[in-house]
Amino acid sequence: MTLSRWDVVFLRAEGRADPTGHPAVILSGENTLGDAKQNRFNVLLGTKKPPAASTGAHQVLLNGADGLDHLTQLDCSLVYVARKESVLRSAGRVSPARRGEIARKVRAFLGLG
Repeated sequence: MTLSRWDVVFLRAEGRADPTGHPAVILSGENTLGDAKQNRFNVLLGTKKPPAASTGAHQVLLNGADGLDHLTQLDCSLVYVARKESVLRSAGRVSPARRGEIARKVRAFLGLG
């Protein structure tokens, strides 16, 4: 499977038999993703949005336009490292309209300006 920045993938939880996985958005660039010697990459994790929950200032809401079946809250305040072998499947790509919002929130919540 070829991976690219802004792909929405489902990742298996580390050390668990997880048939469905958790949604994540890939942040790493092509140099990391295309390097066969590099088996880790950076992601933002998402969780299914409960019906009554509000979306926090550090989150971006993803939906079907991004390849997901459910509304998903993407946490932009913490960057995780994932292993390439933990990718269960690809779901789609973050829509261009949301890429800028994600990038702004990652910079703001990580203090990158």
